Amino acid sequence: MNNQSFQLSSTVKFFVAAAAIAVTLFFIREASAMINSIVLSAIIVVSATPLLYSLKRKGVPSVVAYAITLIVILVVFTAVVLFVITALVNFIEAVPTYATELQSILDSFADWLASLGIAGQIELETVLSVLDPGKLLGFVVDFFAGLIGGLSDVFLVGLIIIFLLVDALNVPEKIVPYINRGDPLVSRLAAFGADVRLYIVVTTIVGLVTGAVDTIFFIAMGVDFPILWGALAFFMSYIPTLGFWLALIPPVFLALLESGPVAAVVVFIGIVIINGFAENVVKPKYMGEELDLSPFTVVFSVVFWSALLGPLGAILSVPMTMAIKSLVLAPDPSNRWLADLMSAEPHDDQKEDGLVVAGDEGGLTEIEGE
Repeated sequence: MNNQSFQLSSTVKFFVAAAAIAVTLFFIREASAMINSIVLSAIIVVSATPLLYSLKRKGVPSVVAYAITLIVILVVFTAVVLFVITALVNFIEAVPTYATELQSILDSFADWLASLGIAGQIELETVLSVLDPGKLLGFVVDFFAGLIGGLSDVFLVGLIIIFLLVDALNVPEKIVPYINRGDPLVSRLAAFGADVRLYIVVTTIVGLVTGAVDTIFFIAMGVDFPILWGALAFFMSYIPTLGFWLALIPPVFLALLESGPVAAVVVFIGIVIINGFAENVVKPKYMGEELDLSPFTVVFSVVFWSALLGPLGAILSVPMTMAIKSLVLAPDPSNRWLADLMSAEPHDDQKEDGLVVAGDEGGLTEIEGE
């Protein structure tokens, strides 16, 4: 029998692949809590290994270096969880007051539009329903509630960290021989770990400084819950491109309710200057091109992983997308083009070996690589 009769058509292959992807995404969604804990634990351990290895290089016994690193990780992680829970509880208690103030502003706005005769031309109630107070204020509550849900399983995260950190003690000795032999997979894993570590460390330091400066600015402007909004700016710093725009919504919103539109504009400009400087000047200076993801890829990954894993997925979206790009797509010659599309800039080998497309007044001009 002719073997060609057993070959599947491109259409069948497409639907089989689509079905497999759909099943995979379904199980990821169902197991989101466990995946969040595992990925978060792995990122924490990867980010903490410089402390562990630094202590060992200084002659500290492995057991002592391990204990110090583990204590630092667990103390910081627990403190963050407790801080967010406390700040969120205080904010939730104040939400009804802000909802009442917002409704009053919306009613005044509706009356003003009606006085201009606009109410008869459009469905005013439909427009104002988009600005439902519960929805606007619920954004903050839902985000932090989901974040706490992802962080609250301290026991599981702590248990995973304990065992991952044990393995991390001897990882350099295990992989160095393979790197010296030029093993492509191990070398790629080591490079990916270094990229993720740099991204997390730089983002964490810059986010902490930015959050502290934001908090001081909110206190000076008289915005309620300044520490909570500083914490929101810190968490949102892990979401490139979209993060600081999402972080400015609640404080600007409260400034509008508490002090009027002028104060809201000042708060908006202040956050854009502070967070925009950190996002577009400071982070690129220390991070270089290690992120190497296009703006669309970043935005899509935030939406995609948030839909699958919840609010914590937004924070983990960049490292997870970097993992798929660097460890799954890039090594596969048939999918390398997709990894290149996800990159921020064309790589040197693309410019030299591929076909470069440049724009001109007449449209697109193809330039053959030399």
